[in-house]
Amino acid sequence: MAALTVRARALIFSEHGRRLMKFFAVSVISTIVTQGLLFLFYDVVKIPSAMECNVLATAIATVPAYWLNRTWTWGKRGKSHPWKEIAPFWIISFVGLVLSTVAVGVAAHNADALSHSLLVRKLFVQFANLFTYGAIWVGRYMIFNKFLFGNATTDEDTGEIEVPGEVEAIVVEEHRVRDDDVASSTH
Repeated sequence: MAALTVRARALIFSEHGRRLMKFFAVSVISTIVTQGLLFLFYDVVKIPSAMECNVLATAIATVPAYWLNRTWTWGKRGKSHPWKEIAPFWIISFVGLVLSTVAVGVAAHNADALSHSLLVRKLFVQFANLFTYGAIWVGRYMIFNKFLFGNATTDEDTGEIEVPGEVEAIVVEEHRVRDDDVASSTH
């Protein structure tokens, strides 16, 4: 149990843990923007297609999500690389958009079977969008961290993989805890 506590504490206070919390915060911001725009387009502007509303909302929300993830979450500075960062980010966002649009379309199509209440139908469409993005959140983080913005990237000069320092710190701490457990059990 002590090893698990140490590992959790090391993760939470590590650079990786802080990055994960920032990614979560950007996701919350992006979700609020997307949901707000979806509500605006579907309920206020009254664009009849929930799917069209979702495409507009997600496309608009992707711009600040990219910028916040790149600059705040992963601390990248300088020009964005069009093929190594921008295109993959938009492709991943597009996959999420397709999945959420299908979910929103299915939800809007089947909302009448759930309830005849306009409020319930609107909430069902919102939930479909929210659930879909929640389901792909972990995968996006792993892809962004490993391939787009993270420290565990290939060094172009040597071809070797650079491992973030917090991974090494967790491994060292894990061995220290195990050594302490072995020492205390032999006494």
